[in-house]
Amino acid sequence: MIKAIALDLDGTLLNDKKEVTDRSVNILRKLYQKGIEILIVTGRPYSSTTKIIERLGIPMTAICYNGGKIVNTISGEILENKLLPEDIAKKLFEYIEAKKLNINIFMDEKWHANDLESESARIYKKNSGLTPIKIDLKNFSKKNITKGVIIDKTEILEKYKKELEDLIGKESYITFTQPTYLEVLNKDINKGKALKRILELKNIDIKECMAFGDAENDKEMLETVGINVAMKDSIDELREICTYITKDSNNEDGVAKFLEEYFNEK
Repeated sequence: MIKAIALDLDGTLLNDKKEVTDRSVNILRKLYQKGIEILIVTGRPYSSTTKIIERLGIPMTAICYNGGKIVNTISGEILENKLLPEDIAKKLFEYIEAKKLNINIFMDEKWHANDLESESARIYKKNSGLTPIKIDLKNFSKKNITKGVIIDKTEILEKYKKELEDLIGKESYITFTQPTYLEVLNKDINKGKALKRILELKNIDIKECMAFGDAENDKEMLETVGINVAMKDSIDELREICTYITKDSNNEDGVAKFLEEYFNEK
């Protein structure tokens, strides 16, 4: 019996315009009213998730930053907040400066960028709805950083990922959250670990949870839950491990249509 549904946002619940459709809102509200817990599990910061939560209009727990920050959306209580260790942030910054890269840094729910005019900043601003703060990496504090995000073409990021794994891979969690987003976070987090901890607090077994995802950072979550669903356009690695694949993409209400059919709620 499914008692919880965990939803990735970008590429999954959201369409490419970063919207939640009426169809998705309706089915999720119906399932919530039937007693099923709805959870957002995203790589996004909480500040970039609140409008989506308001749109859904469902009391829920939001797992953000891939599990780095967990928030009770009703009380505003922060249930967990894991940061990138200061020494690892220092190594990351040194790598970025040596490579002359653009990076997005998140601290206290604020987005900082070392080049506000870069393509990286332009893309993130469009997708997140947030406004960046200009920083100088050499003088910027290495404390209280939640994550760093590098945005570029997938093939270029693959190279950076390998280099960063060699540099700090044992001391951090490095993952793709979208094909063009490479993120560096605290080593003790991933979506699967965070979801399991929250469901335990709610007395729900992880095997009673259904989860949807499309990208590399969804892998641990999908491997852990009882019912795993990959999106039609998800990466091959997820399609290989999931029991179900949606018939429709995120732009075609793939999540909503799957839930309607699975729960016979057409």
